[in-house]
Amino acid sequence: MNKKVKGMVIGIIVVLIGVMGLGFSLVHHPATSSRAKTATNATVIRNKTSSSRVDRSSQTSTINDADVVGVWINHHNKEIHQKITFTADHKWKENQHHVTNIYSGTWKRIGHNQILLAPYNEKIRLYGANFQTMNVLSYDHILNKQIN
Repeated sequence: MNKKVKGMVIGIIVVLIGVMGLGFSLVHHPATSSRAKTATNATVIRNKTSSSRVDRSSQTSTINDADVVGVWINHHNKEIHQKITFTADHKWKENQHHVTNIYSGTWKRIGHNQILLAPYNEKIRLYGANFQTMNVLSYDHILNKQIN
């Protein structure tokens, strides 16, 4: 009987040490996630190919100045009457709420498919077929490039 009790006590100690070791490793090792990034409409559009038009955004990893320069109009939130014009000399101006040049400044390319608007420090991401769509990230304003 004495040997059985010793065996049970040793077994319990071994199990407790294993549980404590597992708990310690979970606390001191950061959790990792293997979840894939959820596909967005932008991802679907970027990866779509058409026989009549080549999707340059899937072939190129970053935008160039020509992708940005032009007139961009917000067709999604028509109440604000938003139109932003980007020029080749890296200046921009915005019309909104029927006010001409309500905001203006300079722009520069940053990061992956993004531009930064000074002096407001606004980030805009370009995406879609031939980078014809932009999102003003802090306001979630979607604008489309006007095609002449």
